[in-house]
Amino acid sequence: MKARSRIPLTNGWNHAVQVMSREIRSIKDPGKVLEILEAGCGQKWDLDIGDGGYVLTGIDLDPEALRIRRDETKDLHEAILGDLRTADFGGRTFDVIFNCYVLEHVSGAQQVLEKFNRWVKPGGLIIIVIPDPYSAFGFTSRMTPHWFHVLFYRLIRGSKNAGKPGYAPYRVTYDKVVSREGIRAFCRQNGLVLAAEYGYSGTLTNKSLRQNLVEAYKKTLHVLSLGRLSSDYDDIILMIRKPALPARADLQVSVASPA
Repeated sequence: MKARSRIPLTNGWNHAVQVMSREIRSIKDPGKVLEILEAGCGQKWDLDIGDGGYVLTGIDLDPEALRIRRDETKDLHEAILGDLRTADFGGRTFDVIFNCYVLEHVSGAQQVLEKFNRWVKPGGLIIIVIPDPYSAFGFTSRMTPHWFHVLFYRLIRGSKNAGKPGYAPYRVTYDKVVSREGIRAFCRQNGLVLAAEYGYSGTLTNKSLRQNLVEAYKKTLHVLSLGRLSSDYDDIILMIRKPALPARADLQVSVASPA
């Protein structure tokens, strides 16, 4: 495992949300309705792209999480129970595909990324958020059993429903493509443009003793790995553009010169 290039960091989750929201707003033309697919929608949508002007479709494999999103959160225009690996939207495409903390749980993530490439419109945007498998946090997630993840969510993050139907954590898989390097390679091989990437840390602002112990553990792993496992951030945010189609010459309107 080689030392890795540095990555710009967001200043907490609220800043990360602002960065991702701004990227979506940048492709939102006045008068245009954005078609957005939240691929693995879970219980809530954190992004803020303004009132109206978009149609939000959510798909999720967890029926209870989808029920909470549809019946309690109530912010989806369409809710679909389905597996990203087998989902079929026919000829339907989307301006934005948002995929947050999902790919690390999917056996067959390459297949899902290939579907994203088909589903996103030319000129569209794919946003992916994953725990970096080579951060101290992601490394620990890969190397520890699922019961340990549930215990961490309950004792450290204070999620009393952790592990119950509809609630994280879910079992991790980490296919080869699910990494900063893997997704960069996928973009190169499929003509996609990695427009921006950021590191995000889940560190809490008001640190408790338990949180301080977690931070100390991450820093220790960073030192023991000779700097190869990052302790500065846990997750990576990748914002990917699909190039727009070039204008067709046969569709250009020629204007005759005045006599």
